[in-house]
Amino acid sequence: MDRRFGGARRRGWRIFGALVVVALVLFLAGATSWPDRLKGMRPVDERDELFRYVAQELAEPALCAKIPWSAESNGGFFLTPSYERSNCYAFIAGRTRNPWLCWRVRRLGTFSLLSRQTSMWSCLLDARRGLSAGIAVSPASLAGFFTQLGYDPDTLHREGITPPVVVVEDIYRQLPTRPDFLGRVERAVGTPEQATDPAASDQRTLDYLYDAAALTGREPAWCARIPDVVRLPHQAASFRDWCLFTLASNTKDPRLCDRIPLRADDSDPRLSLRAKCALQAGSRFQTGQYGPEVPDDVRIRALIALLGYEVPRARDLPPEDIQRAYARFLQELSTETDAAHAAARRRFVERALHAP
Repeated sequence: MDRRFGGARRRGWRIFGALVVVALVLFLAGATSWPDRLKGMRPVDERDELFRYVAQELAEPALCAKIPWSAESNGGFFLTPSYERSNCYAFIAGRTRNPWLCWRVRRLGTFSLLSRQTSMWSCLLDARRGLSAGIAVSPASLAGFFTQLGYDPDTLHREGITPPVVVVEDIYRQLPTRPDFLGRVERAVGTPEQATDPAASDQRTLDYLYDAAALTGREPAWCARIPDVVRLPHQAASFRDWCLFTLASNTKDPRLCDRIPLRADDSDPRLSLRAKCALQAGSRFQTGQYGPEVPDDVRIRALIALLGYEVPRARDLPPEDIQRAYARFLQELSTETDAAHAAARRRFVERALHAP
């Protein structure tokens, strides 16, 4: 009799323990952050969405914690309302197949049998399947978020993972199309026949200006201003010869080719640059137009300043250009390809975590 009573008591304790475990799991699945709840639930605002968006793009759960538990997503058709912070964790868990993040996911409200709920259970299921459903934000909102974090489009490239927003090479390539370009060149260095090299200017820098002036004004005398010994990177011909070659090709004037001398290393004149120039300039078929050679960034800026032009600031560009730059930066942050990307990502997350 006592043994039967003892066995029943043990079974009772086992059932009680199982019920406690079930109750605990159910509690954790639906637990909330009561200090935040006591402040009153509110709809998700733009700030919440931005933190969720950057968290999902970077798969960085630490940023989800910037969304308070009081932020409520309204849900939709067959979707119950949910904590925005839970949605943030659930997305990253599904994207990275990390079920451990699901312990941070909380269900809002009571169980629903007819609608999908964001909960620990739905998160575990999505993490196993690798499912995730993210959100999008407007480019203007994202740009504003970067500004709040202290980023500047003019210095964004110093993070080392994206190019400058203002590409001076593009500006330089467009200079010859300006109607006042040749006039500014002559005011800076004189006419092609009477050019005077400014004392403060680097000769190699001026050579690029002479090449641009020759192709723009179709004047071979500018090519003659380039010293014969100057060579271009990755180009066997001298800069002066190449200037004449491109000008002859653009103007379809084979007579200019006669100004290209035969060099000592031209073992076969038929393969010389002069011969190639005559063939291309004398061809009846239309060919593309050569553009001026482009120097490095430092020389470009020196030439722009010499001609009296200004390099625009990135912050003065159209908003869509700035927005694209920030979107590209965030995309680069999501791919840790090297140490520079990893360091830039750490700096971004640190700024976001300390955002007011």
